[in-house]
Amino acid sequence: MVRRTDGAVPLHRDPDTDRVRAMLTRFDETVHALEPTLPRFRLAEGDILVLDNYRCRHGRDAHTGERTVRILTLRTADAR
Repeated sequence: MVRRTDGAVPLHRDPDTDRVRAMLTRFDETVHALEPTLPRFRLAEGDILVLDNYRCRHGRDAHTGERTVRILTLRTADAR
């Protein structure tokens, strides 16, 4: 997973705040360590990327320029 948010924080008044913060720090450090080894590819104009969000952890690098995103959600009887 490449993209992550700095907004992940323990819930308000969580009695286990210190543990949650430690786990978030561990997660962030692990992601940073793995980023250089992750496969990268570029989509060309007109390309389509289809992902199964139940089976695939994914992210993207920052980009510049115009970007159009259209999301189509397909749900099958297997999605439970």
